[in-house]
Amino acid sequence: MDVVFMEKIVKKKKDSMDYAKIAGLILSVFIIIILSLSVQFLVAFAPILIIGSAFGAWWLISGMNKEYEYSVTENFIDIDCIIAQRKRMRVFSGDVKECEICARVNTDFYRDYSKSKKTVLNFAPTDDEKKNYFIVTKNNAKKAKTKGETVLVIFEPDDRMIPSLRKYSPSKIKVDGPF
Repeated sequence: MDVVFMEKIVKKKKDSMDYAKIAGLILSVFIIIILSLSVQFLVAFAPILIIGSAFGAWWLISGMNKEYEYSVTENFIDIDCIIAQRKRMRVFSGDVKECEICARVNTDFYRDYSKSKKTVLNFAPTDDEKKNYFIVTKNNAKKAKTKGETVLVIFEPDDRMIPSLRKYSPSKIKVDGPF
């Protein structure tokens, strides 16, 4: 039997809160520059303060660039978060055979499950309800904050993933029409 393996990388789109953080960081760098050049006892440290604040702002702003990598191996789905292409961490790992449900976000199934007290983990690049799916299952990622908890995970699979996962749990994966 052939081993099923597929992966997809999606880049998270920045939202208004991310842009507000970026504007705040840039504004704080300008304030530090103005203060370090105008306050008498800070002038001696001005180059260090300017370079340090500019580097810190760049580090934090580039850290807002996130990508999610979805990996499907047989009946397991793993999601890694890649931050600024310099750090990777496993944020979700689940077994489709143990899931409660997997369906599109724009269905009644999602509305019913989103009202429950489950932790919601959103790893979708956008809020496009037509593309996004959700799965409710236990998070088995070793270093995740929600390890061992039953979570509701939102993600954006490609055309091959849902039909492949459906082979392992056909009654729990709800597909309305062709994928």
